[in-house]
Amino acid sequence: MDIKEKKFKDIGRYALCFAMLFALSWLFPYTGDDWAWGSQIGLDRLHTWFDNYSGRYVGNLIVLALTRSNLLKSLAMTVAITGIIFLLERLIKERWSFYVSIFLLICLPKAVLRQAVVWTAGFSNYVTSIFFTLIYIVYIYWIFDEEPNQNKLRQRILPCIPLVALGMINTLIVENVTLYNVVLGIAVIIYVLFRYHKVLIQHVCYFAGTICGTAYMFSNSVYHSISSNADGYRSVAKGGIISQALKNYFDVIYKEYFMNNIVLNLFILCTCYVIYVNYKKQSVESKNKLDKVLAACLGIMTCYNAWSLFSYIGLGTVTKQALLIVIEGSATVVAGISLIIFALIMAIHYTNFWRILFVACSVLCVAAPLFAVNPIGSRCFFPSYVLFVLFAEELCRIVADNFTIIINEKILKRVAVTIAGAGMVFYLCIFASVYRADNQRLSYIRDKVSAGEKKIEILHLPYESYIWTPTPNKGEIWEKRYKLFYDIPQNVTLNSVWVYSK
Repeated sequence: MDIKEKKFKDIGRYALCFAMLFALSWLFPYTGDDWAWGSQIGLDRLHTWFDNYSGRYVGNLIVLALTRSNLLKSLAMTVAITGIIFLLERLIKERWSFYVSIFLLICLPKAVLRQAVVWTAGFSNYVTSIFFTLIYIVYIYWIFDEEPNQNKLRQRILPCIPLVALGMINTLIVENVTLYNVVLGIAVIIYVLFRYHKVLIQHVCYFAGTICGTAYMFSNSVYHSISSNADGYRSVAKGGIISQALKNYFDVIYKEYFMNNIVLNLFILCTCYVIYVNYKKQSVESKNKLDKVLAACLGIMTCYNAWSLFSYIGLGTVTKQALLIVIEGSATVVAGISLIIFALIMAIHYTNFWRILFVACSVLCVAAPLFAVNPIGSRCFFPSYVLFVLFAEELCRIVADNFTIIINEKILKRVAVTIAGAGMVFYLCIFASVYRADNQRLSYIRDKVSAGEKKIEILHLPYESYIWTPTPNKGEIWEKRYKLFYDIPQNVTLNSVWVYSK
């Protein structure tokens, strides 16, 4: 296959991905806080420059724009998600990364999907933040190469201003990613200094941008209210940092961060088995201590994945008791440590240790601030999920670079495309029904308003488990915001029902 044909195929697969994502994004309804951002409430927040609301200035501006145009929203969602897939491929430098990425992203847990992707307000913070962060990771990833391009070790003035801007953008969207980017900025400088004995001006500029952005974010008066627990909604470490961290971990983090990623975890486990089997074939001493450690790690990971699957199937809609939560949370720690140990040992043996360590630390670091704040939701874990995908692909790179796989690569690609395609069609069916019902109920309400009625029934949407706060209930704050967004008189009462009474 010549270069032109490869480029044509590359353009074709991304064009198809873009088109399908655009169609899907177009069907996503505006819900929950989208109604506030797209109405006068959003403009009022802008007029005060979000004072005492949040320091997510870039994220706030994005959601203000996206809630005023479905076309703009659909384009932004498509560009960001397609961009994440493209950037992951740039990091791995293999075409198979595209297929792994679409497969794992289509298998995103439903709770994360509805809050971070479908919900425009969630997307504007959590998808965009990791998209922009990946741009910088792509820019610096070469520092972990075994034989880096020496031209990249030169001082470069031209990228400095864009990097300062990127650093500020990455620290003005969502708080946990803000702190991750500060750590990322200084860590890159330190790593390059110790390995290459240089401090590159371009890396310093990015770090300076993150410091400026972080200072600007946390200068917003709302963080003083949060830190003193006077915000009324958000708080930091009530009852002490350790007790808050334990509460957050066992209430939310262990499930949303790791355990609920059923398909991703099984994919990582299968990849680890492929690595281990080939390692055993190549190992001269099959019964050494290292082999026992690897086998123990795999055993723990296998038991954990089996438990997670049974828990998801049998208890997915059941409130778990405290004993089970403690067992699962503790098992998650053990399984996570086992995965990191296995990956780092294999990285030392087969590939670049520092690259695997960087991705593993990134997965941990981006979620670390969530231990100290309250409340946290499923949407907070989209950035860590994307970094987990990168971690999985780095494990795949060990397989691709070191072993001869019996299964044809084309077959694997076709399987991934088939699963991703089926998943995409499934979501198109779900959200086409939602889109149709959303427009029908709005038309119904407007017809009733035109007829002079003051008490109107609003029908629940189908498949509401895929949508965040889809239907305003009578007397709730969402009722007022829904009416503001769609220009419905405030003296009209909306009563949510599953079936119209007449």
